[in-house]
Amino acid sequence: MKTWFFVADAHLSEEDILRQQKLVDFLEGNRDRMSGLVILGDLFDFWFGFPDYIHPPYRPLCETLVSLTRSGVRLIYCEGNHDFSMGPFVTETLQGELYPRFATVELDGQRVWLGHGDGVDLRDLRYRIYRALLKNRIMYQLIRFLGPQRTWKIKHFLSSRSWMHRRQPMDQRIPPDVQFARERCRDGADVVILAHTHRPAQETFVQNGRTCTYFNVGDWVEHCSYVSYSPQAGFQLGRYDPGGESSVPPETVLTDRSCAR
Repeated sequence: MKTWFFVADAHLSEEDILRQQKLVDFLEGNRDRMSGLVILGDLFDFWFGFPDYIHPPYRPLCETLVSLTRSGVRLIYCEGNHDFSMGPFVTETLQGELYPRFATVELDGQRVWLGHGDGVDLRDLRYRIYRALLKNRIMYQLIRFLGPQRTWKIKHFLSSRSWMHRRQPMDQRIPPDVQFARERCRDGADVVILAHTHRPAQETFVQNGRTCTYFNVGDWVEHCSYVSYSPQAGFQLGRYDPGGESSVPPETVLTDRSCAR
C-alpha cells in the first residue's frame, strides 16, 4: 500500500527559489510511494487564480504537481488565508479537489478531518472581518478584472501589511487549534490535521471512549515538516532532511507561546 502526504505553509514567494526546490525534491523523492497528497493551504505566499495562467516563478513546483496528478496521485487542496480563487488551477490544471474551508477523507476506516486552521478561534473578530472582506465572490471578480500583472502589484502591497501576518498569542491553557481538534473528534473524527500555526504538533487524547489524534503539519518556512500516513506505519509527523532520512521533529509543547502567521 502506498503513502499519503500532508503539507502546508510553504509561503513561497518569487525569491524563495531554494525553498521551492527543496519542496520539489521532497515530492519527487516520494513520487513512487505516494497515493495521495493533501495541501492544507498557503503553499504560496499569495495565489490569485487566473485561468490558464501560472506565475512564472512558481512553475517548477506547479509542473511537479501536474506531473504527480497525471501519474495517478489524488490531490486535495484546502484553501488557506493566503489563497484566493484557487479553483481554476486546482480543479482544471491539477485535476484535484478543492475545499474552501474543510474536508474529510476516510483512510482505512479512519475519518480524517482536514483544514488549514485559520478562523478556528471564533473569538478572533478582527480576522473574521478580514476574511469576509477579502474572500468573497465580488473580490474574486475584481481580481479577475484586474488581471495578473496589476494583481501582483497588489500582492506586494498586501505582503507588507503586518495584519496579513498577524501573531496570535498561544497563551491559553488549550490553544484554539487544539480545542477545535477535540471538538471535531467529539463529532466523530478519528484524526484531525490542521496547519496555519507553523508549529509541528501532535496530541493524542480520548474522546467518547475513542482514541483520537490531532496533528499540525507545521510549515516549510522553518521546519520542512509534514504528516504521512500508510497502513503499515499509521500517521506520523516527520521532517524532511535532504541530507539524509526524514526524521520526526522534536515533540512540540502545545501550550507554548508560539504564534500563528
